[in-house]
Parts: sequence; structure tokens; C-alpha cells
Amino acid sequence: MSRASGALLYLCLVAALTTEGFGRRREDNWKLVFHAVKGNGKDVRDAWNAKSPSVCTTDNGCIPPGFKLNFWRDKMKHLRSPLLDQWDSLRIQKIRVVLGGKGKTLAFLEFDGSGSNMLNWFSKSRLLESSWSDLKSSRSNFFSIKGHDRDGRRPIKRHFFANKRYTSCLNAVGWFVVIDRPDGCFWTRSEKTPLFLFSMDSKAAKWNQCPGLAEVMNIYILQT
Repeated sequence: MSRASGALLYLCLVAALTTEGFGRRREDNWKLVFHAVKGNGKDVRDAWNAKSPSVCTTDNGCIPPGFKLNFWRDKMKHLRSPLLDQWDSLRIQKIRVVLGGKGKTLAFLEFDGSGSNMLNWFSKSRLLESSWSDLKSSRSNFFSIKGHDRDGRRPIKRHFFANKRYTSCLNAVGWFVVIDRPDGCFWTRSEKTPLFLFSMDSKAAKWNQCPGLAEVMNIYILQT
């Protein structure tokens, strides 16, 4: 990545969007099951899919019972709850993805979790609400945890991907993406991944026009 393109990316990734609606109605029964941080060099999708260790401590990347995110200060470690390995028996009602930065909620997506598994809940058909007014009604070419994942000489690792369309790097349009590895488009490039990019508009936006950058991605479940 050239110094110029890197500087442009970071100048763009400074702004923030506050979605106050989530903060006003936060239910007490939501359980944190996943916490991912930007720039630690660890693939977010791999962390989501990995089995939790038999002994659960934050030292080995696990969310133990009674863990309080408010007191967590480690900015270099993804955390995963053992509850993810029990997904099918949890009677999950809803799932919420929250993008955060500087103590604020920057964007969110909420899904119907009934009858889901830990891989298929992130989908257009299950979407209940989000920060973007057009996300439910618009067509999308990618909307899944796997997203656009390609190996080979030119790998692409765009996960938890809610994207509207591709035509070129300059005209790709979407809502949210986890960049686990830089690829051919300049807006994916950074010295440190993962990146949590999102549209700061109320609708889908071009990825090359200053997307928002969240510091963390948190995933919560609500059980019946």
C-alpha cells in the first residue's frame, strides 16, 4: 500500500455515526457472545468459528460467566463465548451486531434468531432492523458471515458482509463489512486488519467514499 493511499484511507476513517435508538432500549437479558477488535491481525471469521477452550478465561480469548465488557481494556484480543458451541440448544430469539467506537454505538443490525444456527442467522431474510433505512428493501449481492471469501493468488476475505453491488473498486456499494485481509481494492488496505467498515449514511454508500471505521464489533443474543 502506498503512503498516499494509506493516508487517504485513514483521513476518511475518522468520522462517526451515533444511532441513539439502540442505547435507549437496551434490554438487560442480552448476552455478549462475541467481541472482536480492529487491527489485531486475527481473522474475525476464524475466531467466530473456532471452538472455545475447555477452561474459559479471557487470557485464552474466552468470555467467562459474569464477564463485564465495561471493565475490559484489552484492545488486542477477540473474545468468544462457549455459548456459541451450544447454539442449537439455546432457544435464541434475537441476535444483535453492534459496531462501537469511543464509547458510542456507531451502527447496528438485529436479526431473528429463532430456528437459526451459528452460521446462517446473518442474512437478509432474518433481518429485523438496522441503522440503515434501505437495508431490508434493497437487493444485495452478499449478505452472510462468509461473505466474499476467496483463496488463491488473489485472496479476498470480506466477512460478515452486507453489500449491495459490485461494478468496480470505485463503485462498490454496501452497508457493512469485516475486512480480514487487504485485497485489490484500496479501501480494504491497511497495515493492520481486521477493519470494521460501515456506511455512515442512512443508506448504502460507496466503499471508496470515506466509510466509517468501528473500533469493535460486539454480538449479543437474546434467549426466550
